[in-house]
Amino acid sequence: MSIWLIALIVVVAIAVLALIAVSAQRAKKRRELERMRLSERAGGHRQEAEVHASKAEEQEQAAREAAEKAERERELAEHHGDKAENLERKL
Repeated sequence: MSIWLIALIVVVAIAVLALIAVSAQRAKKRRELERMRLSERAGGHRQEAEVHASKAEEQEQAAREAAEKAERERELAEHHGDKAENLERKL
């Protein structure tokens, strides 16, 4: 084999290895960017979920308060009804 052929094979092998290294580096960078993008997206979803949970707690509290008020109103109406019956009996 001639020295030029050996040198050409070595140069081609080095070029192929360099292309493989550059390609691997680009793929690694793409994966890292995708990981960062997904991480940001997950953070946004987490914040949105926290907001929904907070609103649900507020609505649950409002519903409890409304139920308590309705119960008080029912008791008051019952009390007034009893008073009205007592007054009617007296008449």
